[in-house]
Amino acid sequence: MEAVLRRDRTLLFTLAIASLMTVASLGGLVLGNLYSQETPAWYVQCIGQDIIDLVVVVPTLLLSALVMRKGSRPAFFVWLGATLYTIYTFLIYCFAVHFNAFFLVYCAVLGLAVYATTATVVAIDLSALRSWFDEKKSGRPASTFLFALAVLFGLLWLKEIIPAIFQNEVPQAIKETGLPTNPVHVLDLSMVLPGFIIAAILLKRKHPFGYLFAPAFLVFATLMDVTIGALVLMMKLRGMEAEYAMIGVFALLALATILILVDLVKPATRSSVS
Repeated sequence: MEAVLRRDRTLLFTLAIASLMTVASLGGLVLGNLYSQETPAWYVQCIGQDIIDLVVVVPTLLLSALVMRKGSRPAFFVWLGATLYTIYTFLIYCFAVHFNAFFLVYCAVLGLAVYATTATVVAIDLSALRSWFDEKKSGRPASTFLFALAVLFGLLWLKEIIPAIFQNEVPQAIKETGLPTNPVHVLDLSMVLPGFIIAAILLKRKHPFGYLFAPAFLVFATLMDVTIGALVLMMKLRGMEAEYAMIGVFALLALATILILVDLVKPATRSSVS
């Protein structure tokens, strides 16, 4: 994977992203008035996301970039999944959080993550990518799991959306955030979940893009599961309506996703990036 990315350049990108994300997260946690324009429900979710970014996403980005620099192929997929997750979350910061003192920081993180991911994907030697995996091993478990995740979350969001449309109402969750729409619904239904399905199909067909994006989306899904579980806990601790059982559900889902991911990329652990 030497051309994948000019590893020093990738590390510099990652250091910049992680540094600015740390600044944004600490700003949200330390400055009490940063989210003063948000509704209570959206305020809690903003604070929860700041905690996840600081405690989970930043270390994941940095550690995966450092290990990838030493030639680890699995670390590359972790890094790619984490940068995709960063793009996702900072689109929400940029478009669904009221303007505040860290707006330019949000834009910088988003831009850096987009260009780092783009530079990585266009530099990959797709013809060599398949050799990172055991050709004799079926990608069906990961493909099926990824497809099932897309269907599960799609049905979950449509369960909120479709009744509201027929009743000519706004979903309660959107009312609580005070936003015109739910940015998670927008990103998931328009890009993320279709991406899961496409990656699942391509992986099943052993297409290079399937091998590239399926592991990355599994990392993305793991980070999303952890985030949702943490946000449910935050809301419960703040006395808002939430179910502790959902924390367990998303913890188990995250564990299952990690196991599927490890099984998929395990052959790549036998050799380093070259």
